[in-house]
Amino acid sequence: MRRQRGLLLISLLSCLSLCLAFSLLVGGNALAAEQKGRVVMLVIDRLSVDDLQNPVLVNIPRLARAGGLGLLNTSTGSTRNPESAYATIGAGAHAVATNTGSYSYNAAEQITGGTKASEEFTQRTGLVPAPENVVVLEIARLLKDNDALPHPVTPGGIGETLNTAGISAACLGNADWRDRPRRQIATIAMDNGGLVDSGEVGRGLLVRDPLFPGGTRTDYNVLWNNWLYLKDKANFIVIDLGDTSRLDEARREIKEEVFPGRWEETLRRADAFAGKLADDLDLGGEDRLIIVSPTPSTAAQQGGDWFTPVIIAGGGVPPGTVLSSPSTRRQGIIMNIDLAPSVLGFLDVQPRGTMTGRPVNFVGGVAQSREIFDLRRQTLFVHNYRTRLIKAYLIYVLALLIAAVLLIVLRERTWAERLGLHPLLLSIMCVPTACLLVPLLGTLEIVSYTAGIIAVTAVMTFLTMVFEKRKPLAGLIFLSLITVGLLLSDACTGNVLLRQSIFSYDPLGGARFYGIGNEYMGVLTSAAVMGSAGILSIRSGRLTLLGIAVFWLIVTFVLGAPGLGANFGGLLTSVVAFTVTFIAFAGIRFRWRVAIVSVALLALIPALIVGLDLLRGSGAQSHFGRNLLLVLRDPMALLDIISRKMAMNFKLFRYTIWSRVLAAGIGGLLLLFYRPIGVMRVFRGRYPYLFKGFIGVVVTTVAAFLFNDSGTVAAATATIFGIPPLLYIFLRETD
Repeated sequence: MRRQRGLLLISLLSCLSLCLAFSLLVGGNALAAEQKGRVVMLVIDRLSVDDLQNPVLVNIPRLARAGGLGLLNTSTGSTRNPESAYATIGAGAHAVATNTGSYSYNAAEQITGGTKASEEFTQRTGLVPAPENVVVLEIARLLKDNDALPHPVTPGGIGETLNTAGISAACLGNADWRDRPRRQIATIAMDNGGLVDSGEVGRGLLVRDPLFPGGTRTDYNVLWNNWLYLKDKANFIVIDLGDTSRLDEARREIKEEVFPGRWEETLRRADAFAGKLADDLDLGGEDRLIIVSPTPSTAAQQGGDWFTPVIIAGGGVPPGTVLSSPSTRRQGIIMNIDLAPSVLGFLDVQPRGTMTGRPVNFVGGVAQSREIFDLRRQTLFVHNYRTRLIKAYLIYVLALLIAAVLLIVLRERTWAERLGLHPLLLSIMCVPTACLLVPLLGTLEIVSYTAGIIAVTAVMTFLTMVFEKRKPLAGLIFLSLITVGLLLSDACTGNVLLRQSIFSYDPLGGARFYGIGNEYMGVLTSAAVMGSAGILSIRSGRLTLLGIAVFWLIVTFVLGAPGLGANFGGLLTSVVAFTVTFIAFAGIRFRWRVAIVSVALLALIPALIVGLDLLRGSGAQSHFGRNLLLVLRDPMALLDIISRKMAMNFKLFRYTIWSRVLAAGIGGLLLLFYRPIGVMRVFRGRYPYLFKGFIGVVVTTVAAFLFNDSGTVAAATATIFGIPPLLYIFLRETD
């Protein structure tokens, strides 16, 4: 009996211990949830960077100075419409949404025909929302549209990830315009099923205002009361003030002299709310505030300015800093896809694998606002004038190539000298380097900038001609080596010149922000090949070949290294081109052993570069390292990457002038193999290394086209150091 009582006592004590442990565990989690900081994303859409200088704004600039300020790249999976922009932020990947993102409602709200939104949502999804939920009615179509994209996207990535971690999200506000719901705010906070844990997006947030276009605007008193209700219900809350969106929609209906006044009134109300909200948050402690404008205004888009301002304050953000991220590696610029992993990271939640953005980091700036405005001015200049200047250059190249081929076929050496074709052909090769040097002049006026390119090109052409007159091929060697040397040194010292060159990438477009772009990749590889061919033509031998091999290894490493050139397509291109050309230079017969060694090199060098990238950790990996991890997780993703590259190449080949240059160059060369009869055979016998170098440039062109997503551009630029020097020599020796 005593034994039974003892066992009963032990059982009771064990139960009490388990209950106590469970209560402590639950209580500890609840306490942790209470102590966890909040992230509040305040959406003031259609803002421009210039608005930050508007004197009516007081609180927003103050918050920028108290935290970090940056430029937001607003690219989406389609056009820069608000629905896609909001969905992209919520997904952490470039998403697409047409009107599907606008139709969100409070679960209890009545929609067309008196039906409750919750009932309609259940009919469409099979899910039964709670009364406090916000529902995205078109979630099924939204999911299907994003499934059709050539890259993986999880709509509602933030909300889905937070819910999995037991953290709630909420949304507040709308941008309803006239009778049309514009409630894409829910796509930032929703989960993958189209539900937001709590929120308020109904028309009760609006107030009649006969002076405001459309007759209604945000009722900030009601909005504030809803904030007070929601702030303790979620750790992530998105608030859309709405009025800037409504006013921008009405821009065409308002007289030009009236619009600035209406805009300032709207900014003043938004600024007051931002200040009040900031004061209610614990920005000096656990809370963080993100002020973001997902889409540029209509006027800004028409002017080519696709950047919008983004501010992050509180939660330990150092004051007076500028924003950056591993996605851009550009001090002052972040991607909209970086906001999702930044929110999750602050809340100690691991981002989803489909999120291609990276957490934002904060860099100390000498003068925060001046740095941002100067950066925006420089990138806007490149964006607005890049296409025009490159198109003019390519027309110039086309005209010279056609003229040179015709004069060679007709054996008109005299006319070539009269027209000055010899220095003009050399000038074609000088322009990419001139575009690299002109930013050093510090001018952002189109006339002086163009004059600078012409002047630097003329000086380089003159120097090339001087070397060429002293010793044949010395000019080609000089021009090739100075181009390669400048590109390599800039890539190794932070890409200062590459980031500013109009011949390089466009940060506003968002295709590339760092490293060596495809334009200069083609130039770099072909210049290295032809410069080496010139050196061997003057001094051949084993030591020269060994030096060239080392030289090419350096070029390959810099081009592919994730912290330098970061161009994986360029890495593959250079490995193929250099391997084939070196075999030709060395006079090695292509047997099966040579084939095995070549294939091993083709696999080994890229594998080493990729391995180096993977060792850098997820926070510092380049885009091709992340793509490899994506393929390792899902091998089918490789097909998506290949199809995307092929689609881009096909599009560029059909619609860009680069394809005309490529076609003209290849067509001209094919003609020269047959007319004049024997001219190519004579060239091959007199300049065997140059002929082999030319074959190397052809290999570069083919490889660049196959291995790069803008292969047409890379292939065309690869011919810049292949076709003009060949035509130059043909013209010089035509008799």
